[in-house]
Amino acid sequence: MFSCGYVCPVCEGNGFVYNFKECDWCNKNKTYITIYHNNRCSKSRETLNIINGKNLEIKTIDYIINPPSIQEIEDILKKLNIDAEKLVRKNENLYKEKYASKKYSNNEWIKILSKNPILIERPIVINGEKAIIGRPPENVLTIL
Repeated sequence: MFSCGYVCPVCEGNGFVYNFKECDWCNKNKTYITIYHNNRCSKSRETLNIINGKNLEIKTIDYIINPPSIQEIEDILKKLNIDAEKLVRKNENLYKEKYASKKYSNNEWIKILSKNPILIERPIVINGEKAIIGRPPENVLTIL
């Protein structure tokens, strides 16, 4: 079995899974709130605190350590109903130094984001087929 760093919250680490969607433990009629989180970001921490205050099952993904795949980014964009460029953090130095003056297609941006997760806007919260960017953190209340 492959390991991407996700630990099943139901089996409490007794089994690593490649992808939560394939997890025998997690995928049995359970819905988790998923947050793509960066603990260094105050908005991300505030958003996580709001979710924690609701006593919901949460899957926290440190997307810097475990970057989303191209397919995961495509799924996130679909749930957010935005183009990839709108998911880019344009205040990041990497963006300013390498990408700011160029035009990229949606697919190119998706590849850039998967290779450079620091450029992904944060936090992203997913509840089923709905998603929101937690800026401001209170935005998350619209999908809980």
